Amino acid sequence: MTMTPAWLYYLCGVLMLAVAAYSIGLLLISLRTGRKAGRDVELSHVFMGVSMAGMFVADWAFGPSGFWELVFVAFLTWFVVRAVRSVVTYGPHVPHTAVHALMSFAMLLMYWFPMGSGTGSMSMSASSAATGRVDPGLAFVVAFLLLGSAIFTLASPTKGRSVYGSHNALVAAGASASGGLVQAEGGLTVHPATHSSSSDNFVLAISRPVFVDLTHVAMSVAMGFLLILMI
Repeated sequence: MTMTPAWLYYLCGVLMLAVAAYSIGLLLISLRTGRKAGRDVELSHVFMGVSMAGMFVADWAFGPSGFWELVFVAFLTWFVVRAVRSVVTYGPHVPHTAVHALMSFAMLLMYWFPMGSGTGSMSMSASSAATGRVDPGLAFVVAFLLLGSAIFTLASPTKGRSVYGSHNALVAAGASASGGLVQAEGGLTVHPATHSSSSDNFVLAISRPVFVDLTHVAMSVAMGFLLILMI
């Protein structure tokens, strides 16, 4: 970790905070529009973004590791249950919630097997009381799956599925609660806005499914990077 330039850690930390801030914005938009799909994923991105920023830049970390571990155990349990329910309901497939369960598990690995302090203010959650080193094979497999999820998300013609899933009728984060359903790319459906005020246009612009996917990609790549550093 000491061979990596310090500016890269700061850049990743700022990116993670930006993802967290964007996810907070999406949550506020969901309250305004009445959209419920994806709220759990967006909330998890808020906690993951803030937590990972503190992993990249030690001075930005706060709170005991036990608190963060409890948070990610809760997210892991929630997403596993949702993934199982999705498979039971829709048949064999890889639910988007399974990917977020994997991300929650990756966060726990980072707290259970933290890296020591690096150069300057860089550290991997040195506040954790865990000892030992993560199994290299496990860390590599999780990192590989996360990076694969990022590539799949970028290549998928169905934008927004990384957060809203393939089976939700409502995928546009800024969709209006009124208006008829229209067919979206990849077979998903969205509610179009019924009026075009400047504020509505802004909401629809920043909450486009492609932007939502980019936050997932950024989070997956950052997690994979940290896991590889742990090996």
